[in-house]
Amino acid sequence: MELKSYFVGQEVYSELLQGCVSQRDLSTGRQIHARIVKNGPLFANNEYIETKLVIFYAKCDLLEAADGLFGRLRAENVFSWAAMIGLRSRMGSNVEAVMGVCRMIESGFMVDNFVVPNVLKACGALQWIGVGRGVHGLSLKMGLNACVFVCSSLVDMYGKCGVLEDARRVFDEMHERNAVTWNSMIFGYAQNGCNEEAIDMFLEMRLDDFEPTDVTLLSLLSASANVGAVEEGKQGHGIAVSYGFELDKIMGSSILNFYTKVGLIEDAELVFSRMLERDEVTWNLLISGYVRLLQVEKALDTCRLMRLENLRFDSVTLASILAICSHTKNTMLGKEAHCFCVRNNLDSDVVVASNIVDMYGKCERIGDARRVFDSAVNTNTVFWNTMLTAYVENGKIGEALRLFYEMQLESVPQDVTAWNAVILGCVRNGDLDEARYLFSRMQSADIPANLTTLTSLVSGLLRNSSCDDLVQKIQESGLRSNIISIISTLCNNGMDRASLQDVKAIYGFVLRHDL
Repeated sequence: MELKSYFVGQEVYSELLQGCVSQRDLSTGRQIHARIVKNGPLFANNEYIETKLVIFYAKCDLLEAADGLFGRLRAENVFSWAAMIGLRSRMGSNVEAVMGVCRMIESGFMVDNFVVPNVLKACGALQWIGVGRGVHGLSLKMGLNACVFVCSSLVDMYGKCGVLEDARRVFDEMHERNAVTWNSMIFGYAQNGCNEEAIDMFLEMRLDDFEPTDVTLLSLLSASANVGAVEEGKQGHGIAVSYGFELDKIMGSSILNFYTKVGLIEDAELVFSRMLERDEVTWNLLISGYVRLLQVEKALDTCRLMRLENLRFDSVTLASILAICSHTKNTMLGKEAHCFCVRNNLDSDVVVASNIVDMYGKCERIGDARRVFDSAVNTNTVFWNTMLTAYVENGKIGEALRLFYEMQLESVPQDVTAWNAVILGCVRNGDLDEARYLFSRMQSADIPANLTTLTSLVSGLLRNSSCDDLVQKIQESGLRSNIISIISTLCNNGMDRASLQDVKAIYGFVLRHDL
């Protein structure tokens, strides 16, 4: 577009700028801006034109230009504030977006159905649930609760903050919903681990005649993979194919992840072969699928093919390779993988370091495992637990207990996995008094026991004789069937009989904690 030397009024400039906004035509918009400036203060100082210029640069995501013009506005208005808040929200400057709303209100302007969705998006990204609730209350006060865009943003914000009850309440109270509303609710469930609810919501969406989008399908595939919902995941794959999404890298990776997690490796291979673009993520998904099914040779062959594609191994690839070494007790390959991690500084990743420790522990190279543990820069509870478990699995109970108490001295949080490891170690070592002492301390520390804890304890208490009479007495006491099955199994494997008082004490804990 070329601007000739004709006189143009403010209405025309406004429409031209609006057209540039719609088309995101930065070049033409700048020409119009230059022409406005050239025409002098008649237009350059016109409030209407100034606002249109702010909106234009904001919609083109040019923060510096928009901010400069906004700062020079002779009179701010709702539209200019909305444009700047929306820009900061889109650019991920979420704190500035929220602060912008505060300044807007302080300046005497009230929020509208354009501002509220942007600030709610920022609150969701920051997980500022308190501010989000405040914006919710403000939107109710302004009568915006009937706006589908505002309500959809509320559902999204509450979902991202993990407050699913409130998200569902807003969703259920909506008189009108759109695809964004459904996607926000489904994504909220999937993101917070409520996989069954996410799948049910998807099925409701279909019954309500809403067409799923790529966002819907990504959430469905993730939820289906996590709970092994094969039919629902396949349905999502079928829809993706019909909509032409399957070959997209992100969608293809999600489908691939689903098939590998549910163990349908041949379907995963087919999806992988059809993908037009592959990266480290897609290769790692296929490799991890092979590892999960213990198809070691295929996993290693895929690693070699990945290298031939000039793709670098990352921490996820190395985790799969180290898992192979752990399973096969291939110390030589494990050492090669360890050296690769050191050369490429991947051992600084605590997940990789944990896998290296686990590999050496499984390969019965406990000294090497401890050296890796001692040299680690970044640690967490899982890392300490891995070393602890390695000691227990290698019969080094004394070292395991020392490490366990060292965790307490170093203020490393101890979860049920750490307690289970040392309790099991003591049971295997025949030190039942220490095991029971640790169990009592575990209760005092308010660490919830699980089935592994109880199985370890009962296995120590019941040894080397049939205990049908003991089981009968427990049944006569009205104890629940799950503990009966544990004790029966342990007895049938040749374990000693515990005193009825011991077993009742353990079962009392089961009842109190609903295990």
